[in-house]
Amino acid sequence: MKRLAAAFVLAWIVAIPARAADVAEAKAHFRKGVALYEGRRWREAMAEFEAAYRLKPHGTIHFNVAQCRERLDDGPGALRSYEDYLREVPEASDRAAVRGAVRRIEGRLASAGVQVLLVYTDPPGASLSLDGQERGKTPLHAVLAPGSYALALELDGYASVKEQVELSRTASRVFEVVLREVAPTAAAAATPAPAAAAPPPDLAPRAPPLAAPIAPAPPPARAPRARRHLATWIAAGTALAAATAGAVLGWSAQKDEQALDALAAPDRAAATRRARDAQSKAHAANALYALAGGSAAAGTALFVIEARF
Repeated sequence: MKRLAAAFVLAWIVAIPARAADVAEAKAHFRKGVALYEGRRWREAMAEFEAAYRLKPHGTIHFNVAQCRERLDDGPGALRSYEDYLREVPEASDRAAVRGAVRRIEGRLASAGVQVLLVYTDPPGASLSLDGQERGKTPLHAVLAPGSYALALELDGYASVKEQVELSRTASRVFEVVLREVAPTAAAAATPAPAAAAPPPDLAPRAPPLAAPIAPAPPPARAPRARRHLATWIAAGTALAAATAGAVLGWSAQKDEQALDALAAPDRAAATRRARDAQSKAHAANALYALAGGSAAAGTALFVIEARF
């Protein structure tokens, strides 16, 4: 764990939007901190890293601060900085190694008969007291003897928190709580809040342009009632005409067959002609009957479809 996250400086520079002047100053502090660390000037290096974090926060800087604190034999402070690092960089690839360093620090603290209580609130800035003694604002860490402590948190506009926390002999304790917002009193509600200061122009949030709402498509127009079922009536008329024509041709074919039977003397030519006419008319009648049936079926289907749509 005796390393410094100096290689991360490029990614850190572009990770979070900030004013150009702040970015330039943060870069200068960070690079100066790296140089001081390499020169074994731990306390000055830590001050430079903390100055860089104030201008352009990124969790990786907590790792560098933790390294400086370890070199200065500040175990509780290093433990706090390692915890801040893991909280702000949850995807850290060296998480297991950092946890190992935390356990080593906890072991040294246990040998001294103390441990560390770390308290985080959302939002931060709550006043913390332990056993009635004011300790400061969250987030903070306190070095305590193992045991039970009455913890109290107070923040304007939020419900107070009171909790009994246990601190073991062998490990530090992280206490996290999301504060519950409470409704303002009638007097406070009657007093208008001061207008918030506008952020610098280059930091003002910009919402993406809103697309014009898309008007819903109009419902499909229905044909006028007089024109609806037009195809149905055409199909019905076709069926009726075909059936009538088929009946006429069928009747005519039957007449030809009766005339053929009534021939008094065999006349081969006349019989052949009448037989051919009767057969032709019978075929045409069958075709017209088929057309009539198909048209009737089509008309029925069209009627149902048009009635639904």
